[in-house]
Amino acid sequence: MERYGISKKNAVGTVIWHSLNENAEIGVYDIKFGNTIVRNLSEADVKAVVAEEHGHDKRDDDDPNRK
Repeated sequence: MERYGISKKNAVGTVIWHSLNENAEIGVYDIKFGNTIVRNLSEADVKAVVAEEHGHDKRDDDDPNRK
């Protein structure tokens, strides 16, 4: 997270959005670290600390409601 200017204090973030394909696979994540939002992180960039399963309706990557 160093390349994004994220301090060790804020190293654990909160997923605020993720893509989801037809096979229910996540492609990229938008994660909030402190006051910084990092968009389009791949699975290789993310290490899950706490994983919560959930469900929701389909939304496109270009959805205007994406925060």
